[in-house]
Formats: sequence, structure tokens, C-alpha cells
Amino acid sequence: MARKNSFTPDDIQALTQHFYAHIREDDLLGPVFTSKVPAENWDEHIAHIGSFWASIFIENPAIRFNGNPLAKHAAIEGITPAHFTHWLKLFETSARKTLNEDKAHEIIVMAHKIAKSLQMGLAFHAETIKGESDHPFSEFSTIRRHNQL
Repeated sequence: MARKNSFTPDDIQALTQHFYAHIREDDLLGPVFTSKVPAENWDEHIAHIGSFWASIFIENPAIRFNGNPLAKHAAIEGITPAHFTHWLKLFETSARKTLNEDKAHEIIVMAHKIAKSLQMGLAFHAETIKGESDHPFSEFSTIRRHNQL
């Protein structure tokens, strides 16, 4: 599927560099990231996340992303929907500062879809893997909605 906007590796790098510079300074998200990404691994992490976004927005078979975002997020103790809401706010700011208006809009829309998907996955994980009926991602549960029908 051809995308409306032609993202470049420079677009993705500018966005991820800007975004993670702000994440590291953020009172809510900074501690979450620094607990999982040692200081000496930040460049590697930014490049890894850059490959994630590039694999979505740049049509090049040489660009591959290897990772499991759901498993990484499920391993974070204390993560809540508020973390995702705040992450999206910071991401939107970075996108608008580093990309043109059309590209910023396109990547922001995708970020919202990914955040919702991850939260649905975290709800599913909490309910089926951990056996929790009460968890922070209840509003994203597809199981509860299915059982209520």
C-alpha cells in the first residue's frame, strides 16, 4: 500500500532523537525508560525504535524491525493508560516540531492506533496470562466486552 507522504530515514531519525531527548527529561516517563534502558544503551534503543517507525513508514524491504512491543510493555510494572496518554502527548509534540504537517498527522494517527492496540494487548495479557480481573487496562478489554454481550 503506497503511503500519501514519503517519509525518509532523516524524518524518522529527527523525530526519534527529539522525542527521546524529551522522554529522558520527563517526570512521568523518564523513570520508566531509564529503568529499562541503561544510559549507555540509549543510542541503540533510539535506533531500534527508529527501525520500528521506519518499517511502517518507509517502503524499503531492507528495513526490518525485530522486536515484540507487547512483551516489552507487559514487562513494565505499574504501567497504566495514563502513561500511554502522556507518551502520545509528547510524541505528538515531537512529530509536529520535526515533521511537516502532513507527515506529522500521519504518524500521529498511527501512534494512536498502536497505543490503543498495545493497551488492548495489555488487557488481554492481564486477563488471560496473569488471570487478573481487575487491572489498569480494563477499559481496553475485548474479553469483558465480549462476555457482556
